[in-house]
Amino acid sequence: MAKTPTFHQPTSRPRHAGRSSGYTLAELLVVLMILGLVTAIAAPRITMRSDPALMRTQSAQLVNLLRFAKITARRTGQSTRVMIAPLEKQIWIEGEDKSLNLSPKLSLSATGADAESTDKTIGIRFFADGMSTGGEIELGVGTMVRKIEVIWANGEVRLAQS
Repeated sequence: MAKTPTFHQPTSRPRHAGRSSGYTLAELLVVLMILGLVTAIAAPRITMRSDPALMRTQSAQLVNLLRFAKITARRTGQSTRVMIAPLEKQIWIEGEDKSLNLSPKLSLSATGADAESTDKTIGIRFFADGMSTGGEIELGVGTMVRKIEVIWANGEVRLAQS
């Protein structure tokens, strides 16, 4: 007698019963912890890279402000005084709307003629003939320092990196 083939009914359970697609909570937490560690390591390096750029930008702005004061004195035929407030980290030209507010990250120190300075501010005056009272301004962040010199004899503004 010939055998008749028998067919088996497939079971209703999927091949991977009990397992769903996606990620477990533990896997997600591990990924988040890794991202947190990478961010914690990378963030200080990013800010350290921005310090030199900040120093370059702000020192260039300060040099431009001082040179503008010199040009103004020559153009108007009247002396022009630049005031520096180290504690407030502000620098401005008296009688002009030109000013510079430095970043809180920067340190600021300055020296100038006693006759142009007060208890809280240091002054550097530019005269119509091109001369000035002279002075030095130092900007710093971290270990970087930039010195800006104003030469009294000719009012030249020089930027030197220390």
